[in-house]
Amino acid sequence: MKRYCLMDVGSTFTKGCWVDTDHVGVLAWASAPTTASSDINEGIQNVLNKLKTIYPDFNYESMRLCSSAKGGLRMVAIGLVEDLTLKAARMACANAGAKLVGAYSHKINLQELKEIEHLKPDIILLSGGTDGGNEEVVLHNAKQLAKLNTALPILYAGNKSCQDEIQQILNEAKHDVRISANVMPTYGVLNVESARDQIRACFLEQIIEAKGLSALSTIVQDIIMPTPASVLDALSLLAYGTKDEKGLGDLMAVDVGGATTDVYSLTSNQAAPSGVQIKGLIEPLAKRSVEGDLGLRISAKHVLDLDSELHENEDLCRYVDRITQEIHGTSNSSFDIRLASSCVKIASRRHAGRLEQIYTPMGLETIQYGKDLRTVKTLIGIGGPIVYADEPSLILSQVKQTEADILLPQSLEFILDKQYVLSCLGLLAKTDPEWTLKTMKHHLEKING
Repeated sequence: MKRYCLMDVGSTFTKGCWVDTDHVGVLAWASAPTTASSDINEGIQNVLNKLKTIYPDFNYESMRLCSSAKGGLRMVAIGLVEDLTLKAARMACANAGAKLVGAYSHKINLQELKEIEHLKPDIILLSGGTDGGNEEVVLHNAKQLAKLNTALPILYAGNKSCQDEIQQILNEAKHDVRISANVMPTYGVLNVESARDQIRACFLEQIIEAKGLSALSTIVQDIIMPTPASVLDALSLLAYGTKDEKGLGDLMAVDVGGATTDVYSLTSNQAAPSGVQIKGLIEPLAKRSVEGDLGLRISAKHVLDLDSELHENEDLCRYVDRITQEIHGTSNSSFDIRLASSCVKIASRRHAGRLEQIYTPMGLETIQYGKDLRTVKTLIGIGGPIVYADEPSLILSQVKQTEADILLPQSLEFILDKQYVLSCLGLLAKTDPEWTLKTMKHHLEKING
């Protein structure tokens, strides 16, 4: 028997669950407001106290934690071409659980350098050029980054031919330089695993302390990772299963929070349909995208700006003005449903691939950009704005395909993560996959699509 206390420290709420890996299921679950503005440990202790109240014999051998508090893991990605190396860099950031706050292609100029300074990223991912390809642009960008006034962790994941020179340039500028495999070693080939692992390692080594989370080491005995990385681990296990326990197959998940909306897709095949040609990068089977301008509290004003229909409702606008200032204030369920629906609709369309028809000397051709999700049958709703909504299916239905050129699912079964188990259980996905998969299946709840 091994008992764990699993914690997810979010931007607005801290969730915790108590599990015993000898028994399928969660023994107890509790939540409390995140105390990021004072001391994050206070919110964690409030959750622990609630768990002790539920179960007087509450005890555990190990605590594991994931966190997206204090803005999560903030990253800037720099690449050579928008649809190639920069897109690969974006995917590496997203799959590592980061929030991309800035993205730049080609040679960065002094104005863009000032923007990067202003964004205050936790990590910069510098990429560009296939192995043996373009060196000029990545060397230029390394020299520009050397001018930054603040020393930052910089991960280089570009053309290996100039690794040594780039490391020397950035080291001399006192940056903490990391090197990983090229995110696009050959044209159109994606390789984000090495960069993803380096980003997570940097999060553990430096970012925790930079965000004032280092005191957690006194109570957390084991894994600490960005929350989206834990969710992606959980969803990968849920989709693909294990040797002895079958997964659910291809699926999508959408997580609406106070600051961001995350979309995940886990698929088993990316072959193009007959008569369709794929252009650009072939995207990974397990993909996450994060939309930092879509959320129900911190980012609610951005949602209004993007959805003109919402902006026409004066009562809704006044509501948004209030909740962006009082994120734990009283909610209006009907307004939250409208905001969440807009977040899900916009985010899912940004995540999915699309079709374009072009005329060529050979006649009309159909081109596919991005990921084809039309055959996905399962959608999981995550996050309070969805699971606590009076009509969660209304929010989730925004993921369905309505435009022929947007490659979203055509029919879906909806599942809710009502007890917030995915982010917590993802912390055990790699060390105890059989138990984790069975427990996720036990707690996820199907609703009518």
